[in-house]
Amino acid sequence: MRIQRLVIEGFGPFATRQEIDFAPLDEAGLFLITGRTGSGKSTILDAICFALYGTAPRYDGAQARLRSDHAAVGAPTRVELELTVAGERWRIVRSPEYERPKQRGSGTTKEPQAATLQRREGDGWVGVAARPVDVAEHLQPVLQLTREQFLQVILLAQGRFQEFLKARTDERLGLLRALFGTERFQRFEAEIAERAKVLEQAVGVRAAALQTDLARLGDLADEDLPEAADAAWAQQVAERLAVAAASRAAEAETARGAFADADRAAAAAVAVQDLQRRRAAARTALERLDADRDADEAARSRIAEAVRVLPVLPAVDAAGRAAAELAAAEQEVARSRDALGEDVPDPAAAGADLDGLLGALAERLAEERDLPRLRTAVTGTEQARSRAEAQLAAALEEVAALPARRDELQQQRSRAEAAAAGASAAQAEVLRARRVVEAVAATEQALALVQRTDLAFERALADEQDALARTRRLVAARLAGAAGLLAAELRPDAPCPVCGSLDHPAPADAAAETPDEAAITAAERVQQAAADRRAAASTAAAAARAQHAAAAATADGATPSSAAESVRAAQLALDAARAAESERDAATGLLADLDARADRLDAVVASARTALADRSEAHTAARAAADGAEARIATARGDAPSVAAKAAGLRARRTALTAVETALRRRATAADADEDARRRLGTALAEAGVPDAASARAAALPADRRIELERRVRAWETARDGATAQLADRDVAGAPEEPVDVDAAGATKTAALLARDAAADRSASARVRSADARRLADGIAAADGAMAEDRAQLEVVGPLADVVRGGGSNALRMRLESYVLAARLEQIVAAANVRLSAMTDGRFTLQHDDGVAYRGARSGLGLEVLDEHTGRPRPVASLSGGETFLASLALALGLAEVVSAEAGGVRLDTLFVDEGFGSLDRRTLDTAMETLDSLRAGGRTVGLISHVEAMQEDIPAGLHVERLPDGSSAVRSRVPAGV
Repeated sequence: MRIQRLVIEGFGPFATRQEIDFAPLDEAGLFLITGRTGSGKSTILDAICFALYGTAPRYDGAQARLRSDHAAVGAPTRVELELTVAGERWRIVRSPEYERPKQRGSGTTKEPQAATLQRREGDGWVGVAARPVDVAEHLQPVLQLTREQFLQVILLAQGRFQEFLKARTDERLGLLRALFGTERFQRFEAEIAERAKVLEQAVGVRAAALQTDLARLGDLADEDLPEAADAAWAQQVAERLAVAAASRAAEAETARGAFADADRAAAAAVAVQDLQRRRAAARTALERLDADRDADEAARSRIAEAVRVLPVLPAVDAAGRAAAELAAAEQEVARSRDALGEDVPDPAAAGADLDGLLGALAERLAEERDLPRLRTAVTGTEQARSRAEAQLAAALEEVAALPARRDELQQQRSRAEAAAAGASAAQAEVLRARRVVEAVAATEQALALVQRTDLAFERALADEQDALARTRRLVAARLAGAAGLLAAELRPDAPCPVCGSLDHPAPADAAAETPDEAAITAAERVQQAAADRRAAASTAAAAARAQHAAAAATADGATPSSAAESVRAAQLALDAARAAESERDAATGLLADLDARADRLDAVVASARTALADRSEAHTAARAAADGAEARIATARGDAPSVAAKAAGLRARRTALTAVETALRRRATAADADEDARRRLGTALAEAGVPDAASARAAALPADRRIELERRVRAWETARDGATAQLADRDVAGAPEEPVDVDAAGATKTAALLARDAAADRSASARVRSADARRLADGIAAADGAMAEDRAQLEVVGPLADVVRGGGSNALRMRLESYVLAARLEQIVAAANVRLSAMTDGRFTLQHDDGVAYRGARSGLGLEVLDEHTGRPRPVASLSGGETFLASLALALGLAEVVSAEAGGVRLDTLFVDEGFGSLDRRTLDTAMETLDSLRAGGRTVGLISHVEAMQEDIPAGLHVERLPDGSSAVRSRVPAGV
């Protein structure tokens, strides 16, 4: 991974765009980032980390503070980074979330975070992702390093450099876990422990269930549960119950046979009894039917008489209808002649004459209906001619007024142009006045912040002094009571840790108020936290004072009231200029509209004159058409009020003539039909032998009455045939005359049924008990086998779970994850010692301490330093400042090598170090520089952040960050000639 190019804009102290090209620095191999304290040297590293991961090491949880306080209103905040990974060049552009002024109106709006990712292909860039979440997803497989790994192996930022060396075991565990991703070993430890717990619970549950099933089996067999009850005993019980069930089944089968015999005997008795009842019922029915024979004969005779007159009835009905139709036709002829009012000999000829007259009036009738439209057309054309005259006069009047209106608009535009000339100056004055208002407000806010931060610093300083005094008191009390604490640990026959004697004649008394190590450690943590708060408060107070000075310089002595008055006056001038611009533009537009209107008016005048001529001609034609129609209508109507009234009278007489003609035709037709119906009736009466129509109607029967008589006759015949057939049946006739005893046979069947059901119940109960016993025995056998398997697994999994948790046979009491990380730590220490030995002339080497920690604390990840001068190891906290820096640098470089190898062999072409060179003497600094210079082998580039002057002399290539007069910063490159 090699950093190629970095662009910073509106980020941290960098208000304007800063572009850094690392290509010349890569050629130098080792370069230095210099500048005054607080100028923004570390911000360059923050920008690189922010571009890659969306967060900066010194701004975790405060992304909104990444925007520069010096950035101009509306200026963007963004970081652009180009880097090369595995031969591919990538470009990342990222912006944090920040507040910006609204484009319309006052106030601010939140600008959301944004990110894009591009890949170099040929001579151009190709987009890969355009959202922060997508950029992170695509970058992860490219970088192959997490943010924590990146900060430990590439970007060694302030505050994190010595973190790994001096960390406690639990802190080092968390850092190594984040770097090497050993959560899978934690999960394995939890899973194996859970597996052991599940197996142990399963064995207990199966054993309890087994005893429950054995007890249920004993209750089922009505036997006492023996002490040695097991799966074999359960099988024996199931076999005994199966034999008993088979015996009960044989008894039930015998009972079923006895019941079948009794059932057949009872059914035979019932069948004989049924034949006897059928014979008696048939004899009774035959006697009753013979008694009704006379009534049946009378019904047959009445049906025959009604059937004989059926052919005559249609002719009788037809004759009646024909006579009625003839009478109605006579009445219609009389009514139609009365309606006509006269007796016309030939109605058809008279109607034809009227049709001719009506045809002659049809054209005049149409003209009479159209006459209102003709009169309306006369009125309409006259009105159209008047409107055309008015339009022509208006157009001529507007043409005459155009020159005066053009002069008025030209004068108005000239006045507006003169007033709008000062708009640019007014705009600039408004912006200047607003910046002064903002500076005045910022000055007041910064002053309040200075007061708050100074007060916070004083309180933090007091808290630190109190914590330091308490720690010193506890340490003094601990030393004073040390003899008592040692005496409390003495055991009989155990050597004294001070003198080695096995006898303890006069052990000291332990004072009750003597503090333990935990109390001192807690006090030291409180003291360190207070020191951190004091340092943070001091930094905040200095930043607040700098912010106040910058704001006061921008305000230039203005007061809130004077600044507000300047803004108001400048805004009024700007509003007046903008209003004049709008008036000028409006006047220009009106002049253009006026010229266009003049061109259109010429065409309007010509069109109006043509329209007037057309309207006059149309009015003359409409008047002539209306007068001609009125003359023809008057001639046609004669004495009638209108042509329509005359036509209506003629149509009414034509309708009356048609009615008379129709009535005469109907009467003639009805007379012919009446004569034919009389002739057909006489023929039908003669053929049926009926004297007249009245006799035929008297002999006829209604259909429902005739059907009823026929049904009664058929029912009598059917009933007599059925009774005769029953008596003729061989089984019925052969049945014994003596009544059969059905009740005795039924009693025998009931007794057999009860015996069968009782035997079946006993058999079913025995079968159910046998099945339940078999199921319980099989379940007991299966559970016994499964419990044996679980016990076998538990014997393997249980001890393994204890070992991976640091118990059991684990002599080091080290958990699995700690064991894996301890191996990684050994690799890191081995890599670090290669450089530490060279930097300290072989005096110091780091050692991995895997000893068991005191009182059960986490162990296996300790570090100590072997001093070759004494040959004895000592804590890393005992190193001096310079020695600590060398050990930290060696450990950080070793950690970088191991982490990059663990991440798949990531090639680290660029490395940044931001820490502690000022604590080194000249010789040690030279040794550290030689080590860092060796990293350039193979094309690696190393960037150092420091303000040590000696380093500036030794490293000519680099970047210099300088503070500008307005409080912001800028970056410039220093590349010696020939590089």
